[in-house]
Amino acid sequence: MREVALPNLGTQITEAEITEWVASEGDRVKAQQVIAILETEKSSYDLETEFKGILHIMKPASDEKIETGIVIAVIAENEEEYEKIKSM
Repeated sequence: MREVALPNLGTQITEAEITEWVASEGDRVKAQQVIAILETEKSSYDLETEFKGILHIMKPASDEKIETGIVIAVIAENEEEYEKIKSM
């Protein structure tokens, strides 16, 4: 299982909103695939995953501000691991 945290988007940016999940819960994703759209006070950003596997979303898209470093999703390496994560 690999954690996907809200990345540091700049020296003065400490939080962002997830405005859209491009990939859906349970989707198989590839490394460097855009999985979400993030918005800050100044700009929007495409969030790419560094890992391949099955996406489990922990923070839904909303107008809620999330601090950088907070885990917003995890990527399971296989179906068995994904099922374990979903049951937590």
